[in-house]
Amino acid sequence: MLTDVRQIASLSLLLCLVLLGVMALPPNSATARPLTIATGVSYPLVSSHTKQGFLDSLAKEAFQRAGIDVLVDVLPPKRVLVSANQGAVDGCLLRIEGLEKYYPNLVPIPETTINSQFVAYTTSYTHPITTWDDLNGLSVAYINGWKIFENNIKNSNMVDKLRDPLQMFKMLNRGRINVALYERWQGLHVSQMVGVENLKVHMPPLVEMKMFMYLHKKHQHLAPKVAAALKEIKADGTYQKLYDQILKPLHLD
Repeated sequence: MLTDVRQIASLSLLLCLVLLGVMALPPNSATARPLTIATGVSYPLVSSHTKQGFLDSLAKEAFQRAGIDVLVDVLPPKRVLVSANQGAVDGCLLRIEGLEKYYPNLVPIPETTINSQFVAYTTSYTHPITTWDDLNGLSVAYINGWKIFENNIKNSNMVDKLRDPLQMFKMLNRGRINVALYERWQGLHVSQMVGVENLKVHMPPLVEMKMFMYLHKKHQHLAPKVAAALKEIKADGTYQKLYDQILKPLHLD
């Protein structure tokens, strides 16, 4: 009987120690669920299949160095900010500076991930397009919901707002529009998929913007750790290595 009591007491003590150990674990230890960071962009910046786009690879490396497991989830662009602000996902991957003014539940990770370049693509039209006024009188297409273009195009002869970038670059290749407007790296990838002939990317870009990752405010204590990891990645050459492997091959000769 005494032996049974001692065994029960020992088991109770062991259980208490285990519970105390679990409670002492940091909130983002290996036992915690991975954070989910949402995005609406596509390859080569993000790959929903191989997870080897530039930004999802960068995010995975940065969070891993900060001791945090992370998953990158590709959602429709309009859902990303709403889901992140509501806490349905834990953050968003690629957004402009100052977003917290409009989405108060989001906290920026204070280190840039990439400078997004919004550019004009043409085939037969060869005059420079580096300002919004250069689009005057031209037939232009861009993806519906991209406010950077919607808010700046005023005097084009014809504007097509499309849902599918593949369709847009097919229209460009067939001469149905003069100009396709898109983000530089995604546009280069899609144009290669379509096989656009005589493609010209007009540089410098119409707009270039610093981009950041954001976390829901419940994870704001992690932002400095991930920012420090991003700085380290840039300093030790990992950032350049990812660029050379994923983005550089898309450069036009």
